[in-house]
Amino acid sequence: MNKLTSVILLSLGLICRLTSAQIASTALNQDPVFRQVVTQQIHYPVKPAANAIYGRFYAGFDIDTAGHIRNISVLYPKMSTRMSKLYGFDYEIQTGLKHMPPLKPNLAGSYVIPVAFCFTHYGEGANPIVPTNVLPQGYEIGDRVLLSEVRVFATSPSSLRGISGFPASKQIGQ
Repeated sequence: MNKLTSVILLSLGLICRLTSAQIASTALNQDPVFRQVVTQQIHYPVKPAANAIYGRFYAGFDIDTAGHIRNISVLYPKMSTRMSKLYGFDYEIQTGLKHMPPLKPNLAGSYVIPVAFCFTHYGEGANPIVPTNVLPQGYEIGDRVLLSEVRVFATSPSSLRGISGFPASKQIGQ
């Protein structure tokens, strides 16, 4: 086999792998069970909601050939064990993904899902505050497919009496 044939075959293999990853990504992003249930299963942690804390987290997970979600971990931002327990964002993401029903076996693969915990602080405005932190440039997610973001919402009290003394909003995970 000459060099040109080897390069062509290698290129075709790479294109097939990228195309398969794009199809899997599109399929999982558009899977109605996944999109609906993941937004219902991941909850805003109580302590951050009570303290107007918000942020974006990136979680990695695998779907096995039986459609079960496995190997869940928060990839970014990395927090100390103490801070992770204090805030509970990692716990809520992991628990929510663990409680997903089995998905279609054809969705097997490795994924990264951004989860934005958005906060509406009525003392600061009527619109939800969407986190601005993103994966740092050059952050390596390996061969995992990056999915569309899931947003989870919480709000401050809406009455003047409830907002007086409510802490200012604060983004974590930058």
